[in-house]
Amino acid sequence: MGKRMRRAAATTGTAALLAVAGVTAGTGTAVAADEVRFSAQDIVIPPGTNPRIGPSPDSGTADGRVVIALSTKPLTGPAGDGAGVPRGFEVDPLHCTEAPGVTAVYLCHYSGMFPEITAPADAADMTTVHWGYAYVPRNGSLAEGIEAARTAGARPADATHGTGKVIVKTAAHAALNTVAYELPSLSPGKTVHHRLRVHSNDAGTMRLGFSLAAGQERGGIRIGGPQNFTTSSGLSCRPSYSDVAKSLTGTSYWCDAEAGDHTIDYDVTGGADLSAQKVGVLTAYGIYDWGGFEYDVYRKGTFTTTGPVVRPMHFLLARDSSGALVRHYGTGEAAAPFGSRTEAARGWQGYNVITALSPLRNDPNYSDMKPSAVTRGRGDTVARDASGTLWYYDRQFVSHQYGYPYAPRVRVGSGWNVYDRLDGAGDVDRDGYADLLARDKAGVLWLYKGTGRLTDGKRFKAPVRVGAGWAAYDRLAGGDDLTGDGRPDLLARERGTGVLWLYKGTGSGTAPYATRTRIGAGWGAYDQLVVTGDLTDDGRADAVARERATGVLWLYKGTGKATAPFTGRTRIGADWGVYNHLF
Repeated sequence: MGKRMRRAAATTGTAALLAVAGVTAGTGTAVAADEVRFSAQDIVIPPGTNPRIGPSPDSGTADGRVVIALSTKPLTGPAGDGAGVPRGFEVDPLHCTEAPGVTAVYLCHYSGMFPEITAPADAADMTTVHWGYAYVPRNGSLAEGIEAARTAGARPADATHGTGKVIVKTAAHAALNTVAYELPSLSPGKTVHHRLRVHSNDAGTMRLGFSLAAGQERGGIRIGGPQNFTTSSGLSCRPSYSDVAKSLTGTSYWCDAEAGDHTIDYDVTGGADLSAQKVGVLTAYGIYDWGGFEYDVYRKGTFTTTGPVVRPMHFLLARDSSGALVRHYGTGEAAAPFGSRTEAARGWQGYNVITALSPLRNDPNYSDMKPSAVTRGRGDTVARDASGTLWYYDRQFVSHQYGYPYAPRVRVGSGWNVYDRLDGAGDVDRDGYADLLARDKAGVLWLYKGTGRLTDGKRFKAPVRVGAGWAAYDRLAGGDDLTGDGRPDLLARERGTGVLWLYKGTGSGTAPYATRTRIGAGWGAYDQLVVTGDLTDDGRADAVARERATGVLWLYKGTGKATAPFTGRTRIGADWGVYNHLF
């Protein structure tokens, strides 16, 4: 958001805050349209920021000068007493000029470009810069204006002169504003009462919002509320939008708090189909008038919901002829398993092999999650370039500028062009790390077991020979459990005949597959085959296949049975022929 005026800045002040919150400020007392009037406000800033110091115009057209005097004292003594700013502070006059013969007095043509002060990063708590101002009309006495600004604290404020303060409050001071949570768990079909206890050491503004807790699978949050929302005196809250959302996790509030202790009370109701999740209640308390929201004090509470476990949804990545990756988000609905699509990355046209090591899961609720143990098994991907170099893309949950949904690639090594196929295997040996299958040109299949390392390119152990005779297949697809035993299996399509075979996983790192089982014929019509994970929210892995001649994509819904792992196919879309690779 950047460093800027927050709540009561010398220019827009409260109106700006209300505008951000979606509220229109009311008009003040009427004054003559041509009467020049100014006002000043005290502002609170964090160390290391640089507010501008000057009054705000309330009415009329100012065609003269505004005199600004800075002081370490309240400007109530003799002119010049305490003139200047506290030690370590700096002043930039900007478009103003320094008045000759006096200290820390600036002459400004009114344009809003008043002097800027910079507080040092180590400024002490409650350090204060006092400032006075006086408006001098075009034909007025500049000397009198300078005197009025330097002694503004000793004079009754009026329409054309007054005082203000800039007060530094440290992060430790801001942290004295606390929120305590009373958040009982919620069951399907039930209503519970929640309470927040807010200790406002300082008057300020607070934002309140509700969302899935970090790391939770998206979906399954069917909570009505907050209902019966009330606050104690001294705390006033309003929805961020004109209507309160029907779902708790779509609702947020802006609150104005006086100094003191306050409570917020509300009820939440669980839907009959509520799922087991953790829900976060987040507050951000702001005491600063200058600076971005990064200076607010963030506090989190969490409550749990009961019900069935939320299963992860899966998505599909597709590469077009330009090398762009397009992400098709999973919906969990069998009739339309893919929802909106977004561009996920560019520059992938240089790879002749791309494979996800395991099915690609939709992001859980993370705003910024770099590669870590929690991202394992959600679709790490490898890609081989024309030189035979293999690159590893760690799954991550961050914004597009980082190459979403992947972290920057890591070089695994060269010489991988000895293989004519590379295919993700999932975690075949069940050690927690995804593995890779590689077939050499003699038809021997090799298993590269994952290491789980994140700090270097040593992502795989030495290869283990699976067996010979795999040249009989022109397509392999694996990475997930198709037979319901928790072990990832492998599909293999026979070259020439189009017969599809299932190799049931054993869980062994040395002999990962059992004897093959025939699934059926007719699979030669497809030029793309992907084991996608669960697309239909029934807990069973599915697959998709693209028809070579038409570009139609078909869903093969999983059964979890080794003898017949798929039901009949379902058409889920056309125009998939624009992609040259699906994974």
